[in-house]
This record gives sequence, structure tokens and C-alpha cells, in this order.
Amino acid sequence: MGGRLLKNYLIPMLKLVKAVQDYSLKTKKSSVVVILLVLSVVGIGCLIFWKFRPYSPNVSVGKSIHQKTKSNPVITPKLITIIPLGSQLSSSFVSNAHREIKRFLPDVELQSITPLPQSAYYAARGRYRADSLIHWMSRRAKPNQVFIGITNVDISTTKGQHADWGVMGLAFRPGAAAVASSHRLKNKSEFWKIAIHELGHTSGLPHCPVKTCFMRDAEGGDPTGEETGFCNSCRSVLLKSGWKL
Repeated sequence: MGGRLLKNYLIPMLKLVKAVQDYSLKTKKSSVVVILLVLSVVGIGCLIFWKFRPYSPNVSVGKSIHQKTKSNPVITPKLITIIPLGSQLSSSFVSNAHREIKRFLPDVELQSITPLPQSAYYAARGRYRADSLIHWMSRRAKPNQVFIGITNVDISTTKGQHADWGVMGLAFRPGAAAVASSHRLKNKSEFWKIAIHELGHTSGLPHCPVKTCFMRDAEGGDPTGEETGFCNSCRSVLLKSGWKL
């Protein structure tokens, strides 16, 4: 490219400058006119050089080589705090729930057994209000923290026209508190599925139509024996929330 520019443009330009000087001497034109002519020739040469200037084929037109690419946001997993609720809980029940929850979430802590708050007790039915329990825990939660109460007592909430409907769990969706109970479970060893289900709600997941998904609606029964894991759709949402699946 440099040789072609020298041969085709710079040498003819120098010859043209020499011709202008010779013309000035013969015609005795003023030096100002000569200078203007020379500047014109040089200007033409600059335009030619700009048009045929070297360029880098690796740099896209209109994009700075210093332009930064967007990076994926860093996900900070929430601290999951397990609160065993009720004095009748066995150590094996608590440790099993703790172990299983840690399989799905990276930051889990276990508190000591805590008495159930009497403010949540519903004397008319002899059980505890799940909605009162999650409000009680949410008031204790710090930013980026989720409380889950685990218990074996009967719990209930208001559902539709039912003022006091027995449930296996309840959670804010999304939110900072959930509660899970083994009271209505046929197979107590699968209690951890109830806890994981409720924690899924705190991460924003609704009930799922997939019958084998942990997030399926119990619909008043106990379908935990049919649940095998999170479906692909629910799994995708939880991974974005920092779950380890």
C-alpha cells in the first residue's frame, strides 16, 4: 500500500510542486501566489492520503476499541435461617430438615428450638395460624435473609371461603418468611419437600402444573410421594436466585 501511494500520488505531487516553482520563475509571479498554489497541491495530497490511509480490519466502524462488554450481575444468595418451632421436635427431625435444605441452598443456618408464639395459637381449632407465624418471623428478618419455621404441629390459614383451612405450609411470595409442618404428611421422612416447596415460594415461584415438580399444588392432599424434583421452568427461576441445583 505504501509503495503504491508513493508511486501513484506522492511522486506526481512533488513533480507538480516543481512545475509550479518553475512557472513562478518564468512568469515572475509573486511568492504569495506560489505559496497558495503549493498549499493547494499539498491539500489535495492530504485528501488523497486520508482516502487511502491504512486501517485495522479488526476494529468495527463506529465502535470504540475501549468499549466494555456487559458482565453478568453477581448473584448474592439469601441467608436461609431455619427456626425449629415447638418443644416436641426431635433432634433427628431438625437435623434431617437442615441437611436437606442445605442441598439446595448455599447459605443456611440453624437456630435453636424456639417455643411457638402464643399470639399465633387459634384456640377454637386447637392449632396455630400459619399466616400469623410467617408475619412474626418476617418482622425478625434482616435484608437478604429468609426465615423458615419447621414444626410438627397443625397449622392453618384462611383460604377462599374457609376461615381456617389446615395446610402443610405457607409462605410469602416472594418474601422473607415461610413455615412448614409435618403434621399432615403420611411419610414424615419427606417433610423436607414441604420446606423446599415453601422456600421456592419465597423466591417468587407460584404453584406449578407439573405433577412431579416440588412446586405442585397439594390441593388439600399429600402428593409428596409423586414429587421427584423441580421442573425445568422452576429450576431456571431458582438458579437466577442463587439456588444450587
